[in-house]
Amino acid sequence: MIYGLVAAMGWGLSDLWAAISGRRIGSFRTVVVAQIAAAIAVGLLALAVRPDLSRLSVVIPWLVANAFIASAAFATLYRALELGPIAIVSPVLATYAVVPVLLSVILLGESLGGWEIAGAAITIVGAVLASTDIRAIRTGTRTPAAGLPLAVVSMLLFGVATYVTGWAAQQAGFLPSLLFGRLTMASVFVVVAIVVRFRARPGSAVERPARSSMRLAVLVGLLELFGTISYARGAEVGLVSIVTAASATYPLIPVLGGVILLHERPAPNQFFGVACVIGGLMLLGLS
Repeated sequence: MIYGLVAAMGWGLSDLWAAISGRRIGSFRTVVVAQIAAAIAVGLLALAVRPDLSRLSVVIPWLVANAFIASAAFATLYRALELGPIAIVSPVLATYAVVPVLLSVILLGESLGGWEIAGAAITIVGAVLASTDIRAIRTGTRTPAAGLPLAVVSMLLFGVATYVTGWAAQQAGFLPSLLFGRLTMASVFVVVAIVVRFRARPGSAVERPARSSMRLAVLVGLLELFGTISYARGAEVGLVSIVTAASATYPLIPVLGGVILLHERPAPNQFFGVACVIGGLMLLGLS
């Protein structure tokens, strides 16, 4: 439970700064810089700790596939946060927790009782309310929230990627699996960045972002890694379903940040939906 809440803090702050960074230098630059920074950091941590890598071979095939899934999840997440509004995108994304919780029950034999089922149901209802402006429907001017389709795609991808991360941590240890997964994912982003650069129009000028914006993107990666380390460690020593549910309370931070710093104003029913998402996820965790 504690590991999940610490993960929520890291992920929540990362989402908030990712939204701001994406609007300064673009989501693609943000995700590439953030993931390279995270890979370097976990590499240095592994050099200092020198974890046992003997069990890593069991999970390598799954981690390779998961690197591509997680790369797509991060790319769509950061683009959704760039488009915003973060107070809607982040809670909808947080419903990813339902996916690994269900997979943990089906594949790992972890059990859910009545309260856990109720929590999952409340979370789903909250996500629907958070993504719909009832005022706009009544006036006939309903338009989808910017970034919402990408948030849904990212939610499904993160659901699978998070489950694989938790399972790999149980099988091979959280640091070895995290090390291999992050290095593989960073390699994917580097290759994509090189391809994008070479496909750019010849002679086209490449705008250099300000150093402060690049530092913000690095901070995004480090905070996200901090949250993931806590999540993976919690999954290694506890139940994947409980750690996942507790970690998914992270929308509290970006929702408040979006309202206070970015002056977003969701509809009243969307605020209620956000509260349902957070409450449902907390119910899952506390149960």
